[in-house]
Amino acid sequence: MSNVIFTYNEEAALTAGQGGFINETGAYIITITEAELKQSEKGAKFIEFSGESDDGRKIQYLSVCVQKNDGTENKFGANVVHAMMGCAGIGQLTQHMVSASKFVAPEFHGKKIGLVLQKVLTTNKKTGADSYQMEIRIPFIAQTGQTLKEKAEGKQPETIANMVASLKDKDNRSKNVSHNHADDYGYSQNDYPPF
Repeated sequence: MSNVIFTYNEEAALTAGQGGFINETGAYIITITEAELKQSEKGAKFIEFSGESDDGRKIQYLSVCVQKNDGTENKFGANVVHAMMGCAGIGQLTQHMVSASKFVAPEFHGKKIGLVLQKVLTTNKKTGADSYQMEIRIPFIAQTGQTLKEKAEGKQPETIANMVASLKDKDNRSKNVSHNHADDYGYSQNDYPPF
């Protein structure tokens, strides 16, 4: 007599080799596990989100720049954070020290939010190797699929589906090994002083 020990699961099979992380452009429902407050050596401030999608895939290092090196607000990043707050029902954010060098905004922890993520192809500044990162294009209300604007105007959810239908991966890879640092905010994977 034979006992079945494994039944084929196509959905699981298609994710093999992906490491369990979100790595494709698309719309995702994410439960935020952490919103860490970061600062670059040059003074730019970020909120770096980590979370998990409904299908169990994870996202890490999802950084939103809210303040530029010169101390002025990064309008796009600040608007994204405000929209995320609105979609998650958060009225204000506070800074909470987890350790001597780690600060978080605890209000985001455990909140479910919709995010349209775009895969951005990059070049590693040190090695020249191809890499990628995920960037937030627009948040939406997880429960309804509406953007905040659609909700405020009493409209049905359409924006996210339309955006995802035409959104492609973005190629920011360097054409050669030298890199112009004028565009970046001095953000480094290894330097995270608190706000």
